Amino acid sequence: MGTSTDQLDPDREVPEQAFEDHIIDLDFHVNPMEEELLSYVDDGVVRDKLSTEYGATPVKGKWDAAFAIKEGTEGLFTQGRAKYADDVREACEKFAIDEPVVNAGINNLNLQHNPVLKNGVVQAANDYMLDHFADEGVATSMMIPKWDPEYTVEEIERVGSEDNIVAAYSWFDPKVPWGSEQFDPVFEALVENDLPLLLHGSLAYWPQQSYVGDEMLTWTEVLGFDWPIHGMVNVVNMIMRGVFDRFPDLNVVLQEAGHWWVPFVRYRMDEFYEMHPEDIKITPRKHTSGEQYLDRTPSEYLRDNFYLCTQPFALPRNAGDAEDMLNLSLAEDMFIYSSDWPHQTLDPPTWFYTSRAFDDNTRESILHKNAEEILRFS
Repeated sequence: MGTSTDQLDPDREVPEQAFEDHIIDLDFHVNPMEEELLSYVDDGVVRDKLSTEYGATPVKGKWDAAFAIKEGTEGLFTQGRAKYADDVREACEKFAIDEPVVNAGINNLNLQHNPVLKNGVVQAANDYMLDHFADEGVATSMMIPKWDPEYTVEEIERVGSEDNIVAAYSWFDPKVPWGSEQFDPVFEALVENDLPLLLHGSLAYWPQQSYVGDEMLTWTEVLGFDWPIHGMVNVVNMIMRGVFDRFPDLNVVLQEAGHWWVPFVRYRMDEFYEMHPEDIKITPRKHTSGEQYLDRTPSEYLRDNFYLCTQPFALPRNAGDAEDMLNLSLAEDMFIYSSDWPHQTLDPPTWFYTSRAFDDNTRESILHKNAEEILRFS
């Protein structure tokens, strides 16, 4: 049923059959030039400070993919750099992507230290994205600042109802998981504006001043495994703190958090909760409402309120194993295709046509149907 790789058009990056399907890409990064982005900063003090030779507040880091890849092949812009809508459309042509959902690609912003400066960048990024993408008919994720829930609500009220704003984009990390009650006003604003919450992995790796973080020396450890662990921490925290009993219509999408951990989390959450449910009543949301337990088993919230982007797919090479993994991971209900353009880790939608593990329903669900269920397309 799949298309073999020898049928590829040399001018295209995916099998011909991909151009017959509707494909939505839920993690497509654009990258405005810094000087143009700065021109959108409304606050004059912030703009002047960010315009100095030192730029944004520096942060300390110790890992770089360049150590793990041959010289010249690593980079955030391996596939190119999309600054405007036409750049995005041109890039999507050879990958058969019909509907890219773009974000501003400023993934290290939450690591910067000064919240006033960071809020200025958020405001500028959202206005830039409105001008150059949403107003040009491109589905766009607005940026929301996790570090400032009050300002997040203001931005959602300011930008969230604009045409072609289809989601709100932020980050997941282990420091303050999204189950915290401080985010309730954010969730309420998202639900009111019919916007899913997209959570992208950030450069917030394991706390760098810790025994665990100090002993991580390879990119496989740092990017390959701490993001999925951070993703699991946030998923379980949101479920067990009762987020979805209070906000049952909230949809959350994890980008670059892995996905094959779904069976483990499903069964382990239910097992532990069924054995020890009595502490639910003293979590803040449940205690305030006087409720004793979750309304449903934890795995039901995972299936109904969470979606996982596929990049990198890391599909088992054996078709039988791949099919089993897709079934156990509820792929038809939870997975949404993402490419991660323009990074070196780009994942074109080739898997869906070269592996016998995908039947038509699973392929179509991942490529567009699941995204269509939660995104407010014009």
